Amino acid sequence: MNKLLCIAIATLLLSIASVIPTESSTTVAETTTATETTTETTTEPPRNIMTVTATAYCPCVKCCGKWSDGITASGVKAKANHTIAVDRKVIPLGTHIIYNGKEYVAEDTGGAIKGNKIDIYFDSHEEALEFGRQTIEIEVLS
Repeated sequence: MNKLLCIAIATLLLSIASVIPTESSTTVAETTTATETTTETTTEPPRNIMTVTATAYCPCVKCCGKWSDGITASGVKAKANHTIAVDRKVIPLGTHIIYNGKEYVAEDTGGAIKGNKIDIYFDSHEEALEFGRQTIEIEVLS
């Protein structure tokens, strides 16, 4: 009888937890043994989501002027699907972000990149033009 009561309470708690809104996501794991039911809850920290204006650049003279050697403000070679330029007052260099399922690193800066703007590095000018200017959401990791 005691085991059935524990299972009923755990089931009730799980159903209540699923309708209570929270700011962070919650994972609930339930383990049942021969003598007792244990419910364990893990809370993930809230995600840091930003809306930014995103543009694109490549290592050509049109995009980078006299800095068209592909070396970023942080001293590393820019890489497609990895490097972004940022306003370091908003997103410090070295910060990792997620956009469209990919992780990028803030490794560069740019004269026109001020405030909530980022510039995504592409290998070719055609790819950069195709990306254009977009308002996107990014997740700031660190």
